[in-house]
Amino acid sequence: MDADTLGYGFAAGIEDYPWFFGCDSEFSILGLNAVGRYDLSKSMLRLLAKASERTNGTGQIIHEMSTNGAVFNPGNLNETPQFVTACYDTYRWSGDKVFFDEMYPQMIQSMQWLEDQDADGNGIPDGYGMMEIHGMNGEMIDVAAYTVQAWGALYESALLQGDDKVAAWAGRSAAELSAYINENYWVEGAGAYADVRGSKAQVLELIDGAIERAEGLNKPWAVEELETTRKAAAVSAGEMNPYSVHHNWIVNTPMEVGFAPEEYALKALDKAAQYTNPFGMFVTGIDRDESAGTDTDGFAKRKKTFTYVGAVMTLPTGVAAVAENNYGRPDKALDYLHRMSRSWGYAHPGSMYEVSPDFGMMCQAWNIYSFGYPIVRQFFGIYPMAEKKIVEIDPHFPTSWTRPQLKGVVIGEGEDITELDISFVKGENGNKNQLQILQTANEPWSIMTPVQDHARIYVDNALIQGEDLLDGMKKITGHSILIEW
Repeated sequence: MDADTLGYGFAAGIEDYPWFFGCDSEFSILGLNAVGRYDLSKSMLRLLAKASERTNGTGQIIHEMSTNGAVFNPGNLNETPQFVTACYDTYRWSGDKVFFDEMYPQMIQSMQWLEDQDADGNGIPDGYGMMEIHGMNGEMIDVAAYTVQAWGALYESALLQGDDKVAAWAGRSAAELSAYINENYWVEGAGAYADVRGSKAQVLELIDGAIERAEGLNKPWAVEELETTRKAAAVSAGEMNPYSVHHNWIVNTPMEVGFAPEEYALKALDKAAQYTNPFGMFVTGIDRDESAGTDTDGFAKRKKTFTYVGAVMTLPTGVAAVAENNYGRPDKALDYLHRMSRSWGYAHPGSMYEVSPDFGMMCQAWNIYSFGYPIVRQFFGIYPMAEKKIVEIDPHFPTSWTRPQLKGVVIGEGEDITELDISFVKGENGNKNQLQILQTANEPWSIMTPVQDHARIYVDNALIQGEDLLDGMKKITGHSILIEW
């Protein structure tokens, strides 16, 4: 859709949200890039940049805008770092240097603005993130995690631009912030990261609201847990402390981004799995009840008016899948995809609802993130640098996938383009594993992939050695690559 004079973009959801959202778009773009829709990614990012400049002029990225250009919400905090990440990601997949050069100053300005929102200088901006719940405007875990991710994206971008000053700033900020989060947001007693870190007054108000919510939903287990948390908060020392209050899905973002230590990550992911039903992850864990593990009834029939209370949604479920893959558990990631897939065509043919299985928007843009990212980028392990005509392929398939295939993966644009077909055959009954990579570029791109010591590599039917790289990787160039081991 065209938006006033700002450009062309895609809507967040149908039927109630046929206009533009910052965070919805930024999640979606990470999935769209994986399926080759760089045209949509670039046009949407340009639209967000123009609308944000017109509305804010500070680097802050807007949250919500109508198709007539009217901005309803100038931005929650998470939109801004996610914009930076999406710009860098779009360049890696498309190879469009003109777009990258255009966005780079905006990326720097956005991170400068984000730094200015940090009241106490600890690297974490203060304010609302993805969870639009009253009182959740302290130092939110999702804002913190996506800021780490954005610093990493800006660091890589600065290296590509030859900007040593920005690279040093961004690299240092990413390292310091990730370490700070792991030290100050982990709640050992909960086996999870805190959803918020705040002052005693902030947290007590938030806990009181959560208790009221849990009582209204008749969740005695949640009330009991929250009362215990409240007692601890009431006698806590220190100006700022972390608390696991709502068990919101955002506590999984350190694993989604991938900077959580494995010890924390595996505990947190196991804890997160407690807040699921057959369709996926609850938005707010304290909404879960004892029937959630087996409840396959629809959501809509229980609701007289629209609400996200008690909702299971595709985005939190996709985030959990991405997080599981990051820590070497593709079988658990696939389980989350299977849960989401149960709502395919459940109430709207050919689509999935925003709230699983049958509530909210009957078509939701960010669903492409929840499937495109874990399948293309993680199971098949595709990570390109299109401008350099290099693609890293490092698959990590679920154990049940014995013959997976992915065809028509488009990387690059215009004349600088290749299309990949990737297939894997799991060796059974004495047969060898086989990974085959086919590509269409007139001059084949270089493929970087891990190769076992005893493996045989064939390029265009000829046995070769490949160029040795670090960590068991090899660089292989050819239209047809077959690796057997």
